[in-house]
Amino acid sequence: MSVGIEPMGEMVLLEMENAPEKTESGLLLPEEAREKMNVGKVVAVGPDVEGLNLDDRVIYRQYSGTKVEWLGIEYMLIKSEDLQAKVLDL
Repeated sequence: MSVGIEPMGEMVLLEMENAPEKTESGLLLPEEAREKMNVGKVVAVGPDVEGLNLDDRVIYRQYSGTKVEWLGIEYMLIKSEDLQAKVLDL
């Protein structure tokens, strides 16, 4: 599925994840209490990126990349070297 943005070189396009609005027990968290998340889902990769697949969840460096809003969805366009880890579903 293409989102209409194709990264070049070693760039990766991430769909931004928002902090949860509820705790696991169901309590609603106010906006101020939500932590800023540095996690995104890979939606496109440049031709020089290795070791990443579409739909991988990754942690990226804070204050890196370029935020882009495209068709109402927030994305981050980031260099692959600024990705720090994959998030594994346990």
